[in-house]
Amino acid sequence: MDGDVENAPLTDEQVSDQWKRLADLINKLQARTDTKDEFNARPGSSLTGDDAWSPPFHVSHAVNACIVAGADHLHACKTLVVDAHSLHVAAPASLIRGSLENMAAAFWMLHPTSRAERVTRCLRWQMVNAKNARRALAPLDLKDPASYDERIATILEVAQRHPEIDIAAVKRGFTSTAAVTYADEHSGAALGVLLPWQLCSGFAHGFTWANLAFSERVEIPTADPDVFSVRFSTDLTRALYLVWAATNLTESVLKLHAQRSTPQY
Repeated sequence: MDGDVENAPLTDEQVSDQWKRLADLINKLQARTDTKDEFNARPGSSLTGDDAWSPPFHVSHAVNACIVAGADHLHACKTLVVDAHSLHVAAPASLIRGSLENMAAAFWMLHPTSRAERVTRCLRWQMVNAKNARRALAPLDLKDPASYDERIATILEVAQRHPEIDIAAVKRGFTSTAAVTYADEHSGAALGVLLPWQLCSGFAHGFTWANLAFSERVEIPTADPDVFSVRFSTDLTRALYLVWAATNLTESVLKLHAQRSTPQY
């Protein structure tokens, strides 16, 4: 998933070739996520050491959850555009948004060289996970509401095991915006992370700025001379940019995961 981008606009043939290349890479990634133990941390690796600090909230498990979710969104976009030959204006962007957010979170957790910081970020991710579960599920009375608070308390207990853990940061949790911004600044992804994510978020929320900035549009006069009816559409080149950005970030995440999950002898 290299990030080389030509300065000149791509021809239709080049766009088609890039879609085929990325589709093959995405299929291979999906096969990896479907393979048992594919992303396990090996004994003696940095991630194994991280996990030893933070049970039951293993850093490797949180990272793997993000990688699997990111790959799933990316594969769904590929299936929609390449396999089903269906090119929606907003739907691919919504899927790529899910991929970018999850891969950014994985990168954000894996990237620090400090074990204490990696564990801190994992616990921040777990804090948001626990609070969101309480907010969504507690009203349904599916389980004792106190169990959600117990999970949050357990996260804080884990944080207190090591003085290097930033407990205040753990309590704050994290945001996707912070993770995406961090990945944009540190991943080296050639097409960036923040801008494509912002575009995807705009489409996901139905904000008109995203269409006006990124989509093809045809203005159709109406009976009111001050009002136009606008038809928005997209093409394979525009969709390619978003998918390419997600695969670039994914490559950075996979390289970093390989470093953290492999023993350094």
